[in-house]
Amino acid sequence: MLFLLAFCASAQEVKDSSIVNIEPKNLVLSIVSWPFVYIVQPTVEFLIYPVIPPLIYVSRENLIEKGYNIITFGENKQIMFYPVINAKMGSQASIGFAYWHSNILLNNDNMFFSPHLYVNSDWDAALRYKKKEVLGKSIYWGVNSSYREDGDNSFRATKTGRAYSYADSSVFSNPFIGFDLYKNWSLEFSAAFNFYRFDLPNLDDDTFEYEPEANSRGFYQDYQAYPLTVSLLHNSLDEPYAATRGSQFSLGYTYVPVSRYNGTKDHNYHVIEGRLVNYTLLGNRSYAMTVAESNASRERLMNLTFAEAIEVFNPINIKEEILDRRVFITQLRMRYMLEESEGKAPFTAMSRLGGNFPLRAYVDGYFTAPLVAGISAEYRWPIDRFADAVIFNEYGIYGDDFSNLSTANIRNSYGLGFRVRTPKLFITRFAVAFHGLHGVTFILTTRPEFN
Repeated sequence: MLFLLAFCASAQEVKDSSIVNIEPKNLVLSIVSWPFVYIVQPTVEFLIYPVIPPLIYVSRENLIEKGYNIITFGENKQIMFYPVINAKMGSQASIGFAYWHSNILLNNDNMFFSPHLYVNSDWDAALRYKKKEVLGKSIYWGVNSSYREDGDNSFRATKTGRAYSYADSSVFSNPFIGFDLYKNWSLEFSAAFNFYRFDLPNLDDDTFEYEPEANSRGFYQDYQAYPLTVSLLHNSLDEPYAATRGSQFSLGYTYVPVSRYNGTKDHNYHVIEGRLVNYTLLGNRSYAMTVAESNASRERLMNLTFAEAIEVFNPINIKEEILDRRVFITQLRMRYMLEESEGKAPFTAMSRLGGNFPLRAYVDGYFTAPLVAGISAEYRWPIDRFADAVIFNEYGIYGDDFSNLSTANIRNSYGLGFRVRTPKLFITRFAVAFHGLHGVTFILTTRPEFN
């Protein structure tokens, strides 16, 4: 089960969740949540029957805490080292490891390093460092860096939607500095250095040179970009990975100077990007199970047969104490790219819709356009102390600009699944996502939903 203990750049220790005080039930929220509680939620719990036995085993054997103790080192448990497995279709499946170390150089700093090897021998690596509480408690700084050696990266042409492969050996470095403004608000500045190195793919494929805008878009070329970003940030979540209330907000502007390529210039562009995620706790009880409740549940499950375990999770027998533990999450997200010279911004400047932005039934960047926007709604409830069941519904739209948006470019994805986490450590999530009646995607990843 070690492979479940995955990406966690900010986790420090696994602590028991405290009980959340709940205000009296709101009538409007009760009306809105009624179909979820009495129709959708029981249906989903029926559909996730196959994962119940392993979740019960993980819970009653206390594997999450045991696994955490195995992968942490140091007197203050300031070091984490663990394997990472991403089960994806095709050449995107990978294995690797993650190394996280707090107070490695200075007090209140942390470093994260994670390389990955893919099934087709491609590889990449990411390195992040952040120092908090500089000159007191109001300033922080850090750098995010990455390198990839990808022989069959892909991009979908904005106009035709056709996918093209290319070899990618790009290097990225993003130093940043920020300071607290007021309560949960902060302001951040960054100046990135992106060295794009593209070539013909290792696989047999049609080249992008037949596209009219190929030369001006930088396909199969080498160039540099230097994004300069200012961002306004807000975070009032009660927990990083098991939040029940609060919100996250970001609004940023980026100016991107781009070097000459293909003998031409005027490839600079601007980006405006915003995101709002809100968590609302429904019901009359604490979302998180207490230690006593979890232990009692594990004692009850210890001697259950599979048939008896199924009966416990039968929708007909769901107790009100379970139905009173619910969280409703909404996400709004938008990215708009504006070119200084029409038709000359590189293809890497395009906004991408798919994956966590937000259409989970599609791969990352399945749709590309200067403007993309989306909305997600997720309904989440605990099925154990460290596991949640999830249903979600999402819509996205793409176009050249706000005046050119069309209902024909609206896409939808929906699905269900479960996630394993502690309040401060995200472990893994599995989901089955659909887009209409035409496609289905299976997701098994260590990446949180809204990060």
